[in-house]
Amino acid sequence: MKRIFALMLAAPLILAACNTKPKNTITIDSGDGKEKVTVDLNQAQNAAAEMQKKAEQLKTLTPVTLDQLKAMMPETLVGGQRKSYSANSAMGTAMAEARYEINDSTDLELTIFDCAGEAGYGLYNMQYFGMINMQSETESEYSKTIDFNGGKALEKCQKDGSNCELTYVSGERFLVMLKGRHMGAESLKNIAGQLNIK
Repeated sequence: MKRIFALMLAAPLILAACNTKPKNTITIDSGDGKEKVTVDLNQAQNAAAEMQKKAEQLKTLTPVTLDQLKAMMPETLVGGQRKSYSANSAMGTAMAEARYEINDSTDLELTIFDCAGEAGYGLYNMQYFGMINMQSETESEYSKTIDFNGGKALEKCQKDGSNCELTYVSGERFLVMLKGRHMGAESLKNIAGQLNIK
């Protein structure tokens, strides 16, 4: 996977150095054929410009307090009680995490990161922007960028439907991650619509 990621990052530079017009997408396969990553170069270029603009905005914001983050975590979510909660502001980035038990076989994990300030922007870049406009697939799971709530989100799911994740930005500064056990992508999108994170 590291080799694929490195090739993916190098591809636009190679094309620019050769002064050739890049294709709309580039697909890189792992040597064993078990993993495939597709990158939309046009979207990646547009997103890079947008990221620079977003970076300047995030760096000027003051991080929220842990109490403010906790207030964004509902006591119940889709009928499930909040079973655990934690929050910290390690290395300048505030984050909170809660787990909800829906039933014996289904639970949900909600994580919120405040991407304000220098440290928050670094997290935004690594956990969100670096993954957007990239698709990957293996025999057992897939990851893809989707349009969601007027922006972009990363959907990552096991093909057998056992686990699914949704990562998106809310309120222009909060990186939200929903992880569902025995929940599909559509369920996570519906749950995200019920959250008031801003």
